[in-house]
Amino acid sequence: MHKFLFLFFILPFFGYAQLEQPQRFETELEGYDAEYEIIIGGTNGVILYRALNEYDKKGGQLWDFVRLDTALNVTWQRRVYLEKNIDFKGFDYSMESYFFLFQQTSGNSKDLKLMQMKSANGDTLRYTIKNLVPLILTEFEVTDGAAIIGGYYNREPVVMHYSFKENKIKVLPGIFGSKTELVQLKVDDESLTVLVSDRTFDKRNTLTIKSYDIEGDYLNTFRFNPDYDKGLIFGRLAEMEDIRNLIVGTYGAKKSDYSQGLFLGLVDQENKQNIEYFNYADFDNFFNYMKAKRQKRISDKIDRKKVKGKKVKFNYRLLVHEVFKQGDTYILLGEAFYPKYSSPSASNVGFYPGQYGGYGYGTQDYMPLNFAGYRYTHGVVAAFDSKGIMLWDNSFEIEDVLSYSLEQFIHAAFTDHGIVLLYLYDNQIRSKIISGNEVIEGKKFDDLKLSFEDDKVNNYTSTKIGGLEKWYGNTFIAYGVQRIKNLKDSGVKLNRKVFYINKIVYH
Repeated sequence: MHKFLFLFFILPFFGYAQLEQPQRFETELEGYDAEYEIIIGGTNGVILYRALNEYDKKGGQLWDFVRLDTALNVTWQRRVYLEKNIDFKGFDYSMESYFFLFQQTSGNSKDLKLMQMKSANGDTLRYTIKNLVPLILTEFEVTDGAAIIGGYYNREPVVMHYSFKENKIKVLPGIFGSKTELVQLKVDDESLTVLVSDRTFDKRNTLTIKSYDIEGDYLNTFRFNPDYDKGLIFGRLAEMEDIRNLIVGTYGAKKSDYSQGLFLGLVDQENKQNIEYFNYADFDNFFNYMKAKRQKRISDKIDRKKVKGKKVKFNYRLLVHEVFKQGDTYILLGEAFYPKYSSPSASNVGFYPGQYGGYGYGTQDYMPLNFAGYRYTHGVVAAFDSKGIMLWDNSFEIEDVLSYSLEQFIHAAFTDHGIVLLYLYDNQIRSKIISGNEVIEGKKFDDLKLSFEDDKVNNYTSTKIGGLEKWYGNTFIAYGVQRIKNLKDSGVKLNRKVFYINKIVYH
């Protein structure tokens, strides 16, 4: 049994927003111990989980679960044997419980195993979901009374609705097509919305909204019809207080996977659409991540084109992560990236199966063997009103992130003085404060607080950079694995490998 270490400290900075690291949790890892992963449960805390190298007589594997409260105190720990020949596929937090989804791998069975673990005490309930089709799973959401599970079968999307009360599963109707991809599952207490990317009759990229009631019964379908020379690539559903649908996302040429700007699409009560397009060339701050000379060349090019009455078209890969509602304003947060290769002859070497997943670049693509990861260039923030007018834009240079998977790095905290943009890299919280088009405080670097005064992180042997997750309000979790050296403090090991969580709060 590992010993857990909890510390209390505060590290403020003085400026427009105050950063605090009020608590840190760490547990030491020995030898080849598996690293923990986490599930965020809002104000009900966080769960750490991992598979252990221990098995029962039937071959079941032992899993370790640790629940922390919002002050990072351990409230309970459970160890549970799970069936053999199952793969962990996903998780969610709902109904004051943590849900863990597994898929059987033995024989011809692809049945799903769902474990519900109650936040209050760690008690578990288990469900077997008969898999009607052997899905490659990509989506998992839990709402009051049902689990919504999405994926692909023979490269076509499938979404299933599993009722806890009736122990029955059904496939949601109307979601199919070899050129169709799942973009977003959105659930609440009354409805289920599926956003997919597909093609219009004349082969333009577009997005379609499919609506269902909470029981999974079909209600409505709406397909956006973009301008003839444009295609809608990716989007996110925004919260609306009435029955309208609002989507903010990226558009490009009609058949291209590269975006040329952002769009805002509104569907009114009579199922009529309105789409507004915003070319990257018209943004005030989109290219601020570039060095000064390159940025000036781009600006001069845009000005020359405008003088001649022409539009400049830039091609970017852009992830749209979240749409925040602040009063009557909708604020989009995204990140630009490009795939990086270790040599220029990428197309001439072997390929391995991979997955771009959910961003309009294919569900089961094959990536070159010398694929080196996705290089992130900058974060993009843009604000719109509900009538489709862009109010302002801003950006946050990234410079250093290279990832083998497409995931969210930049997060946002909303304060009285502006928006704090932040991400975690190399054991530092890197942040920037903006207010509309203005930069209130430039890029800032704050070291993660460690447990002891003379702790030093050995970055050269660290097995994991770590991650940053939004927790609740303006509170975040920084977590990962660190190898730490301490030469001075008494009673502390010279070298230790730890899994850590730092609580990050902005005021």
